[in-house]
Amino acid sequence: MKKIYEHIEIDRKKLINLFVFEASDTERVIPMHFHSNMELIYCISGSLRVWHEGKVTTLRNQDVMFINSNIPHSTQSLTENRVLVLQFPESFFANEQVIIQLNTAEEHPEEAVLAHLRALLMEIYHLHLSTGMYDYILTQSRVLELKYGLVEHFGRASQVSSAVNTVKQQRIQTILDFIKAHYTENISLAETAHICGYSGAYLSRMFHEYTGQTFTEYKQILCLEKAIELLDTTDKSLTEISYETGFPNVKSFRKAFKEVMGKTPYEYKKSTVMY
Repeated sequence: MKKIYEHIEIDRKKLINLFVFEASDTERVIPMHFHSNMELIYCISGSLRVWHEGKVTTLRNQDVMFINSNIPHSTQSLTENRVLVLQFPESFFANEQVIIQLNTAEEHPEEAVLAHLRALLMEIYHLHLSTGMYDYILTQSRVLELKYGLVEHFGRASQVSSAVNTVKQQRIQTILDFIKAHYTENISLAETAHICGYSGAYLSRMFHEYTGQTFTEYKQILCLEKAIELLDTTDKSLTEISYETGFPNVKSFRKAFKEVMGKTPYEYKKSTVMY
């Protein structure tokens, strides 16, 4: 299971970290996490659901989204897809003191601007794969061009102080860490709120506002991630798996699995055995 906080090493020569993932099914679910680095997500094809900043966005073919530093986010592949991810160091826009507001699933920039952005992203991707000794210089040039385009067309003055952000991050991290440590015990919102020192209503509101998921949705993703691991690596029964992963019974396990994965645990197990 991935840590809630993710540390990312940036390629100093190329100024960024870059990778592409391809999902062949809706089994790719990444639970809520955050990191100090900023992240640009380009859905080259297919679709991707993203929980972030108190809302849920569905990226479709050619959509682009930017996630600013220390914003908790979670993703799920809704269909077969191909997604390009660029990660920038926290200091990338330090001199400009801006945050980037870019989400083409919700707002539609000028087509010429968007077309240039998409082409530039793909050029950076191909340069990143190049083995030429000095191609990293070209990569740096294109990354700086990307930086200019992001600031010029999507930059907004940062109005929230880092101190405020830090307090919010500490609060939500405490809650996320507690849920991660105890989700298999079928903990409730009320129990979590009491132990973390909040009222149930306040924790519920803060959690959704900051993560885009409800307490139940986040806990369920963790339970399902563990259940998938057990289905993949053991021959345990569904009853054993349901109780070991925090579900009250097999019925609730089957229902949650079907809703998120699009197939029953039995169907999932059968499909993995085939391969």
